[in-house]
Amino acid sequence: MEIIKSNHYLVKTDIELLGSLFNQLRTSGLNDLTKLETQLAQLHLSSFNDLIKYFSGPDCNPQLAVVGEELIDRLRSTIPDREAVLTSSNEVGTYLADKLAGHKQEELWAIYIDNSNHIIAEKCLFKGTIDKSVAHPREIFRWGLIYACAGMFVVHNHPSGNLVPSQSDLKLTRMLDESAAMLQIDFLDHFIVGKNQFLSMREHELF
Repeated sequence: MEIIKSNHYLVKTDIELLGSLFNQLRTSGLNDLTKLETQLAQLHLSSFNDLIKYFSGPDCNPQLAVVGEELIDRLRSTIPDREAVLTSSNEVGTYLADKLAGHKQEELWAIYIDNSNHIIAEKCLFKGTIDKSVAHPREIFRWGLIYACAGMFVVHNHPSGNLVPSQSDLKLTRMLDESAAMLQIDFLDHFIVGKNQFLSMREHELF
């Protein structure tokens, strides 16, 4: 499996994406930084985590939500120390173990790729105890459909370092595999990481 990391996105260059954001803000009457600062204060948005919650919540304009999510994902992709090419499950697992190293709360991330195995987006979708009632496939695949991805894999961390999958982990993985088949999206793997180690459910034939 060859995973190539790049700045490729489904829509728009960086400048076009920023232009879309500014157009959305102007449409909302936010045509200068003072008004934007006032609006952020009124909405109690003081961090990127707050913005993510706002973009995915019911009060955000849907078009602004899509542009905002894409912009934050684009910013994530600019981290300079990323590997240019991930050529095996071992390299993917090592990268993901490093990515979530030291995270004290359980998180689930989805990695979306195109049909050339370029990464389109990396998204942290859930925090807290990951089980099938919280990490529902519809939220994971919602962004896969927005990005028109060809494939995806997911990863979540066990802060304890115990990589043995729980029954909830196994049920969620089976649900994702079944949903991906119906949507004709290639579900590549579900990794569990913790304390700089990883487990590939695909390689251990757990689904």
